[in-house]
Amino acid sequence: METRSTDERLHARATHAQGAVLSCGAFSAIVGRNPPLGAGMSKRTRERIAVVVIGIGLFALDWAVKGVAERSLTFGADPIPSPIPFISWYLSYNEGYHYIFGALGPYRWIAGASLALAAGMVVYLLHWAGEMAASAPARKVVLLMATLLVGALSNPVEILLRGHATDFFRVRGFPWTANLCDQYVNLIVYVLTPILLVMVWRGWDKPRQPAPPPPAADDGSGRE
Repeated sequence: METRSTDERLHARATHAQGAVLSCGAFSAIVGRNPPLGAGMSKRTRERIAVVVIGIGLFALDWAVKGVAERSLTFGADPIPSPIPFISWYLSYNEGYHYIFGALGPYRWIAGASLALAAGMVVYLLHWAGEMAASAPARKVVLLMATLLVGALSNPVEILLRGHATDFFRVRGFPWTANLCDQYVNLIVYVLTPILLVMVWRGWDKPRQPAPPPPAADDGSGRE
């Protein structure tokens, strides 16, 4: 049986440790070439991405709740009381983008036009928010409006794909059946729009100021 001297064993251990250090260094170098996701993005770019992602989440939530309503309720049945005293469950189908518009009949192009208009408004609102100063109070309202508008695309998309929007609850005192998407629109029209108009009137949408030019470099000549 071959035995190694103490010096040989120490040399082998040192070689192994050196290889491990080199491997760790190579791994760190590889990781260093790939910065974390979003590390190179500006704050405004991250805000735009957040608006789209959260808006898609609201869109998906509306579709998911509509699916639960269709599985749990019977079309045309009597309203079912809910735990909230002024709300009752009632399944119906609306061919309009929003309950106040009523039925649109076979004119799906109106839903398509609504979809294009809402998408254009999202782009405009994101651009407008990008032109505002970071400290402008109106920026948050504009970004929230854009987020809700992305979620509000749910009804026109459903009309284009299925020919109707699924409504599933009624509020006491109102004759229309509604869904979550309708509430996104209500928040935009009846809450956020008046707030934004007041903010614009008060000048709380101040534009972003351009960055000051860098100071002139001193060439060491001493001339004024």
